[in-house]
Amino acid sequence: MEISQALAQARPEAAVAGGSTVWMNGRRWDLTWIVGSAVIVPGVVTLVLAGAPSGLLDIGITALVGGPHLFSTYTVTYFDPQFRRAHLGGLVAVTLLIPGLVIYGAIAHFQVLVSVFIFWASLHVLQQNAYLADVYRKRGGRAEPWWSRWVDYGMLMLSFYPTAAYRLVHHDFKVANVPVLVPEPLLGPATYAVVWSVFSAFTVMWIWKTWREWREGRLNGPKTLLIAVTTLIAFFTPVVEGRRLELSFQAVNAWHSFQYLGIVWLVQKLRRERGQLRSPTMAWLVAPRRGWRLYAACAVVTVALIMLIGVVKQLDPLHLQPNQYYFMMVLSALLIHYALDAYLFGFSLLDRARRLDLPYLAPAVPAA
Repeated sequence: MEISQALAQARPEAAVAGGSTVWMNGRRWDLTWIVGSAVIVPGVVTLVLAGAPSGLLDIGITALVGGPHLFSTYTVTYFDPQFRRAHLGGLVAVTLLIPGLVIYGAIAHFQVLVSVFIFWASLHVLQQNAYLADVYRKRGGRAEPWWSRWVDYGMLMLSFYPTAAYRLVHHDFKVANVPVLVPEPLLGPATYAVVWSVFSAFTVMWIWKTWREWREGRLNGPKTLLIAVTTLIAFFTPVVEGRRLELSFQAVNAWHSFQYLGIVWLVQKLRRERGQLRSPTMAWLVAPRRGWRLYAACAVVTVALIMLIGVVKQLDPLHLQPNQYYFMMVLSALLIHYALDAYLFGFSLLDRARRLDLPYLAPAVPAA
């Protein structure tokens, strides 16, 4: 029996009101888009080890999934009338503040900007999977002790950092040939010793907790499988050397982006079916059997941004290095995406969350 079937059958009656199973959109869809898509990571790493041009991989991943996943966030926020009304102040703030800070950082403190980006990017990837784990937890319909959730969070959210901390302390972590900065007080062996110790403690507790849940017949299979796969990939990603390290993170970004496109499509599909999608344009983009429209719209915007970056680099209006223009323009949009998702992932599953105000609640609950 395959592992996914075994895990799913560990809770054969796991259901919520309305007959929905613990899977968000059915076992096959979830295993393809949320968990199984992790095969993208070793696939991209294999291309890297085979000598595929790094620039081609970067632009390919950005154009195919990275950019579309970024701009799909905007369809759930800026282009949703209900969300705009409920969060107008926050949308105005991130629209003005983040690009302003990014432009200033790209010109005056480029190394700091790149360092903030890589730390936030790693947290963003892990927060997305913590959100998905919480969706499965909520759909499972079975109460868990408070400490169980924090053990899940602890192992998952630290999984990138045991090896990464060692490399950061030894100045062996670069993005676009720019060394990632670490605060001076953390530049010592105690930093990675603490990270390793805490991660190891959470991992031991998680394994014990999972074994106990399995023995008692209350294992949430989809949640457990997702956390295990994410932790393994995140743990081993920083192990590779040199330029391949940056490309291995790009491989994780490809998986994360693929997951995210599936999440946004599912969110909008469910909201459309429940009459919660107030935008006719968005309803058209996610019409039944027309989900490709959403991807195509975001891909067109991505291509336009890539072309604009090329033009600005050629004009060089501020007399900067090409990388500075690239990060200035990409991170202006990308960090807005991070900020919006930090809010959406963090608050969508709270008890007080309202479906119309927080669209990412949709996969966690059945239709009203």
